[in-house]
Amino acid sequence: MNAEITTLPIGQQVSLPGHFDVPVVLEAARPLGKGFECRVRLPDGTLEETVLSAEEAAALAGASSSAEAKTPLANADQLRLLVESARIRLAYTHDRHFAVSMSGIRTLPHQIEAVYIKMLPQPRLRFLLADDPGSGKTIMAGLLIKELKLREAIERVLILCPSPLTIQWQDEMLRWFGESFDMIFSAVDQQQLTNPWQRSNQVIASIDYAKQDDVRERVWQQRWDLVIIDEAHKCSAYTKSSSGRGDEVAKTKRYQLAEHLTAQPAGHVVLLTATPHHGDDDRFAHFIRLLDPDLFPEPHRVGAKAGEIRRDILRLGPDCPWALRRLKEDLRDMEGRRLFPDRHAHTIAFRLNRDEYDLYKAVTAYINEFLPQASGRKKQSVALIRTVLQRRLASSTLAIFESIRRRLEKQQALLTELEDLPPAQRARRLAQLQGRLTDAEQDEDDLDEAERDHLTD
Repeated sequence: MNAEITTLPIGQQVSLPGHFDVPVVLEAARPLGKGFECRVRLPDGTLEETVLSAEEAAALAGASSSAEAKTPLANADQLRLLVESARIRLAYTHDRHFAVSMSGIRTLPHQIEAVYIKMLPQPRLRFLLADDPGSGKTIMAGLLIKELKLREAIERVLILCPSPLTIQWQDEMLRWFGESFDMIFSAVDQQQLTNPWQRSNQVIASIDYAKQDDVRERVWQQRWDLVIIDEAHKCSAYTKSSSGRGDEVAKTKRYQLAEHLTAQPAGHVVLLTATPHHGDDDRFAHFIRLLDPDLFPEPHRVGAKAGEIRRDILRLGPDCPWALRRLKEDLRDMEGRRLFPDRHAHTIAFRLNRDEYDLYKAVTAYINEFLPQASGRKKQSVALIRTVLQRRLASSTLAIFESIRRRLEKQQALLTELEDLPPAQRARRLAQLQGRLTDAEQDEDDLDEAERDHLTD
């Protein structure tokens, strides 16, 4: 009987039909009459005991020996691929700049410092990257995403940026880092049967689309491992004085969106901006609270003390774990040479010829007559249209000609439509047109070319 114990597949996974409905590991066996008492371990780790008859033990021993005889050798090519995949998956432990090696980008010292010294070592990242324009903040964000993914630290990534920059973000993430992002906007979102914010693990969206009341709830419902907000200074809030009550905080919808996303306890957050401070200390105090509302106090509650605390924290400079700002004058290449030459601003005067001056006066008169300064809900819409037309006038004669031509055609078509409508429907149509206002939080830089055309038409 003892000789038969040695033939049992002790320590191996076996099937015992009639005893267990799942494969088990045979831990030990001892003779019991003509059979064996066996101790096995279930897939969930628990130990169980069962008794096998002599016939069952013989069948088990025979099945084990025949299985060993039939076990094929591993395919050499597949084994090599398995080893190679494990090597790549763990490569970051041997190459600290593995994402740089994979992307092929010629990185600069300030980019290495931001990603590998400031951001990557932090277990819970809340960071404001406020370098001057041209420093490559998009590249730094891409390196961070790649390194965190190689470490399997993140899976779901959300990038919010102004509408004109969405395609640029999507293109650079794919071109330099091989990371494919789904771009979600109104047309895509409304045509989907499933929730694209839930289905897609890597999303790029306009912050002005994501902030809308019927959209932001679906954005907030998702758990994002990393949230990156470009041009983050546009998420603004300010202290509003109130008579009879204490001071209150007025928050834009952009700020409300960012505040809810950064409040997630487990996710990483990176705010990108070249202009974090516009000279308004109150707005900056609210903005910096997006990083950590427990660390940075509310300015309307503690007054000047909030500024002292904030300055003490940010004064840490190179040792500050929450923010990093380098000016163009500070940036160097690998050889220590400055990346940007000194900047010298000069005002260059020029004279308009008679035709150009007449065009300038005619367009200005048209704007002042048909788009006068407005107040109330229309103020922002009118101001935005005036700005777009004036910039196109300064751009080229063709640009302003096309804008005025399209506006004339649209107005003529609208006039014909209104003339054909009965009085009641005409009144409803006019009310509908008057209710079409632009987003009060948007500037011209937040609009892409198609949106500018639609606005001026």
